[in-house]
Amino acid sequence: MRDTIRMVNVAILACTASGCVSGSLATNTGPRPAQQRWSMVTKQMAHVGEQVQFDFVLTDWRGRFVGPTGIADYCVALIGDERVEAEPDAKGHFRFSYPLDRVHDGEKIKVTATAFQQCDSRDFMKIGGRWLKADSPYAQPDRKVAGDTVQLTLYQTALDMKIARPADDLDPESGVLRFQCVDGGGGPVYIDKPGRPGFTIGDPEPDGYYHVQYSPTGGQLNPTGATDVEFTIHDIGGQRHVVSQTLNTP
Repeated sequence: MRDTIRMVNVAILACTASGCVSGSLATNTGPRPAQQRWSMVTKQMAHVGEQVQFDFVLTDWRGRFVGPTGIADYCVALIGDERVEAEPDAKGHFRFSYPLDRVHDGEKIKVTATAFQQCDSRDFMKIGGRWLKADSPYAQPDRKVAGDTVQLTLYQTALDMKIARPADDLDPESGVLRFQCVDGGGGPVYIDKPGRPGFTIGDPEPDGYYHVQYSPTGGQLNPTGATDVEFTIHDIGGQRHVVSQTLNTP
């Protein structure tokens, strides 16, 4: 029995050494089960302006985690046209993040993560904010170990809340939008002004309602699930009015 176990372990190690290692890329934004931090589906949704967290690991042929020591030294992530490099952390995970602040609604972004084993000097070095390829003819290129890809589709939520016109007109300057995020992020939002983006509120519509409109940023919403939003405003007589809405974040 011991000999059988030993033979299996040797086979796994031999497979690892010969390159039978796969990569698994996950994010914190795509659809995922409740109470689970990472999503590993190949097609995911991300909000415009969101700071997406990525987690890349090596796995064996059974999908089990493989520590990168002696196998891979760093990870290269290509996010659209941009390059990001990450070192393994204490747990053997390659983690990195990226702000989706130069994208638009409906855009699709391919994110590819690849683990490399360094052979001589690294293939690329970041100098003055630019990635430059090593040009030594004597340096052996770094060895590609494994990789994985996720496609992100960008979306932009739109907030449109209705609030009934009271006996006294509303005071727009007193209005405050608050987003209830799990991490506590997304501070108060006030009426839109030059240099301070915020909500807009028009005159009462013929149906007797005011419309409060706002385009949230990624940091004001929960990455997945739903985000509760509350709008508080006073009328010119000092009476407080509150309406709420739930925004779905896939």
